[in-house]
Amino acid sequence: MGNTVKKQHYVWRKYLSEWTDSGDRFKGKLFVLRKAPKGNQKEIEFCELEKVGFEKFYYDITGFKEIDISALNQLIASMQKKEMVKLGIAPDVFIEAATHRDFIEKRVMCSSENIETTFHFFEKLMAGDLSFYKDSNNQSVLDSLMKSILDSILYGEEVSESQVIDLVKEFSTEETVDLKYEFNRFFCMQYFRSPRVHTNTKKNVEDFKQSYEAANDMTTNFLTNMMMVYFAERMALNITQHFKSSILLYKNQTGVPFITGDTPIVCLTGQEMNGMSIFHYPISPIIAMELIIIPKYSDWATISKNFVMELNQEFVDVVKNCNRKLADNCVNEIYSNTKDSLLKLMEEFEPNNP
Repeated sequence: MGNTVKKQHYVWRKYLSEWTDSGDRFKGKLFVLRKAPKGNQKEIEFCELEKVGFEKFYYDITGFKEIDISALNQLIASMQKKEMVKLGIAPDVFIEAATHRDFIEKRVMCSSENIETTFHFFEKLMAGDLSFYKDSNNQSVLDSLMKSILDSILYGEEVSESQVIDLVKEFSTEETVDLKYEFNRFFCMQYFRSPRVHTNTKKNVEDFKQSYEAANDMTTNFLTNMMMVYFAERMALNITQHFKSSILLYKNQTGVPFITGDTPIVCLTGQEMNGMSIFHYPISPIIAMELIIIPKYSDWATISKNFVMELNQEFVDVVKNCNRKLADNCVNEIYSNTKDSLLKLMEEFEPNNP
């Protein structure tokens, strides 16, 4: 696998380059506000992307044992008992992961970033093009079949054989790319790799180990990082198959830039996805998106659609509110393209300790 990557980024440098002075993901510099500066670090500093958004061996899972693999497989099997589509981890993955401390960095995170690079989602979002985010033809067919079945059960509306046959004819067995699903995969990986969610996952693993004596010797980092990957893939699949989702795209003309941070995606509606969920994700100082997720067949699902909204000065509070919530959710680092925006953020909002 070549040289071992020690500085493993939890925020993609290509993503952060939009906030830099040059747009260069290697040499660009941006402003960072640290909630808890360490050593000689300043509270606010103008620095290179190489010096932010990373932790040494952040994804390291080496040192795991057979009991860890067994526990992981049992946990995944238990969590997806009722799932029609089962996800699993190929056994040969563990051979390489056992000795390479940057296995997830190179093989998982680079693959996730390649999704965006392949389909150019950022470029489309910047241009206000949301055409890629729509249900695939096959998903629409499956949804129509399910709705027909539910209507039959709940309202006694009979579904004729010819209707079913017509729907099935529209289902394609050819292998095609589901762009909505691919974007959801990319998005969910960025959500779960971030320090806030990563820390919460690690805490849940520690709590699990404390609750079950047999789990005391399990390797925390292994379970945390492997569950992170599983949760991201499962969430992407669930959003695509079981929810109506749409994108609200903000074009910011208020003069107050969108900020971002070490946890760039924040759920504005809490962690439970039993109603409408809204995830805020800034793409640049002037572009941000909100992924809106609604249970299928709910009253709100019928009006779910992509929408582009221009924010003029009248909507400056919308930008400020999104910035405050994102800053509050970050573990330590908050990023911006201007120092002034971070100073103003500090004036109106005192970052909480991690």
